[in-house]
Order: sequence, then C-alpha cells, then structure tokens
Amino acid sequence: MLDEELAFKLQVELEVEDRLVRQREEEANIVSWDNVQAMIDADYQMAQQIQAEEQEKLSIEEKSKLFVQLLEARKKHFAVMRAQEMRNKPPTKA
Repeated sequence: MLDEELAFKLQVELEVEDRLVRQREEEANIVSWDNVQAMIDADYQMAQQIQAEEQEKLSIEEKSKLFVQLLEARKKHFAVMRAQEMRNKPPTKA
C-alpha cells in the first residue's frame, strides 16, 4: 500500500511538472510571436518611410518623364498584342 501511495504521489508530481513546463513553453511562444509581430510592424513602417522619401526626391519633371515612358511602353505593348491577335486570327473564306 505504501508503494502504491508513493507511486501515485510521484505520478502527480510528474504531471504537475509537465503542466508547468508546457505552460512556460506556451508563454515563451506568445512572447516570441509578439516580438515577431513588432519586427514586422517596424519593417512595414520603415518601408513606408523610405518609399515616401523616394517619392519626395522625384521632381515634377522627372515624374512627367516617367509617366511619358509608361505611356509609350503601354502603347508598344498593346500594339504587339493587336499584331499577335491579327496573326492568330484564322483566315476567312473567300
């Protein structure tokens, strides 16, 4: 009987220790996830700040040049698309 009681007490102590270990691991995971989220937020804010600074650096003339280049690139792209459509179009019956 004494052995059974001793075995039961040891089992209870082991279970309590296991619960404490699991609880500490969960708390550590929560803290690490908070750190990761804080780093993500800081990186996002830094990226926004850098992007804003780069946009401020461009003058109106540079912005207009980039816009013209974009329009020319779009015109070329759509011209190529129209040419491909015409080539891929099946011949009509005469």
